[in-house]
Amino acid sequence: MRIGRLRDRLILQGYGDVKDAIGGTNKAWFDVGTLWAEVRGVSGRAYLSASAEQAEVTAEILIRYRSDVEAGMRLVRGTDVYTIVAPLPDAKRTELRCMCTRGVKQ
Repeated sequence: MRIGRLRDRLILQGYGDVKDAIGGTNKAWFDVGTLWAEVRGVSGRAYLSASAEQAEVTAEILIRYRSDVEAGMRLVRGTDVYTIVAPLPDAKRTELRCMCTRGVKQ
């Protein structure tokens, strides 16, 4: 893997139980870690749903291999939130290619 391609700083987030101020738990997004990545837009589409125009972007995000990345987690860059649909490791387990969507399904 050429490190120069990983120029975008992203936050990996998971969804689960998070302790609140009084000791209980709530379901919420929590930060798993910060990582460097390459974000590439693959395709996009616009469509009508519930009488409103919606947009969805499919992106491919390349990161270093991590064994804790699962479908359903998300990657955040500023105001952009990418939902991981499929994390695809390479044969040597050096990099992880995450197929993601951004738009309606956040």
